[in-house]
This record gives sequence, C-alpha cells and structure tokens, in this order.
Amino acid sequence: MDILETDSVTLSYGTKTVISGGYMKMISGRIHILVGRNGSGKSSLMRVLFGAQPAEFSFVQYNGKKLSRPAYKVRGLVRYLPQFPFVPAPLNAGTFARSYDVAWERVTACFPEFEGKEKVAVKSLSGGQIRMLTTIVLICSPVKFVMLDEPFTHIMPLHIDTIKDLIREEVAKGKGFLITDHMYDHVLDLADAYYYMEWGVTITMNREELLEKDYFLRMKWE
Repeated sequence: MDILETDSVTLSYGTKTVISGGYMKMISGRIHILVGRNGSGKSSLMRVLFGAQPAEFSFVQYNGKKLSRPAYKVRGLVRYLPQFPFVPAPLNAGTFARSYDVAWERVTACFPEFEGKEKVAVKSLSGGQIRMLTTIVLICSPVKFVMLDEPFTHIMPLHIDTIKDLIREEVAKGKGFLITDHMYDHVLDLADAYYYMEWGVTITMNREELLEKDYFLRMKWE
C-alpha cells in the first residue's frame, strides 16, 4: 500500500486565508472525494499536494517520508487534471498522449470516437473532446496517484460512465484517486473515502456522516 499525504497546510492569497489546517491523504487502490462549496479551498489544496502551489506551510510525504521536492517532480508518482485547459497549442492529440506515456491505442480503446484523430491538433478539437482526451490520458498515465479537479465538466452525460468505468479499472490495478466535482451523485457513487472542506479546513468523515449532516443537499441547492 502506498500513501501520499499533506498536512497542516496554510495558504493565503494576499490578506485572504484560503486554507488553514488543510489535510489530505491518498491511498493506493482507493478513490477519495473532496467536496465543498465554491471558494472553500478544494482546488488550492490539490495544487499544494501536487506541488504546483506554494504555501506558507505544508508538509507533504510519501510512504511516511517527507518529499524534498514537489510531488509532480517525483517520476511515476502523481498526475493532476486542473479545471482549465492546459495542453500546449501546437501539440497533436497523439503526441499529447505519448507525452504522458500513454499509447494512442489505449486512448482509442477507451474512447473509439478518437479513431483517426491521432495527428489532429488538440486546439482543433471541441471543448468537450479536449476535456475527454485530457481526462482519459491522465487517468491512464502510469503513475501511482491521480487527482481530478471537476473531471465531468464539459463532458456529455453519455460519456461520464465511460470515465467512471475507466477510473474503477485503474483502481483495480492499484492506482489511487482524489476527485472533486460538483456532480455529487457521480463522485458519491465512486468514493471509498470522503473529505469535506469548509472555510479552508478539511474534515474527514464516512458516507453516513456526510449524508446525515446533509452536506450534499445543502451544497447542491445553495
């Protein structure tokens, strides 16, 4: 079992404290979900764990040993799908996939609609196709952990099940996931472990506690 975690995260933007007491643990072979209202610090916490967001204080460790460099610089450790497009404009679809050590045949096996698009520039794809491509590639990338920030955004309902099945397939191989998404029904359906974030603080709870506190309903309708 592999564990990637961060603790005691403190992060501010100017005079605004975004995270105070942030905590997150990812375990191989499990799906963790992080939920909370907009602005609660979910994306910032993921970026701190990934190593892309400097913080006033953070303690990141892998299998009990503190990392001396950002997690994303440790080969084979972790990938992160942000909410926004991130593929460099000149890349074609096949080159992008291979840059993450994913064969194009693996992409088309997951999503046959990409057949014949290997040499198409990513910028020429639709927004939904780009999101589908980047999500598939990062999920399939040969690393121990994957963090997905709003993976179902801009994806057709028909294709959400494809993504969920792919996540489960990778989990069965031992990969660990951290997912945040406002489509709560889908993330709740996937989860093995639950984190709730409010006012920059992370709360660990089980499914029953989450539902008893009615967090999902309140976040969905407020």
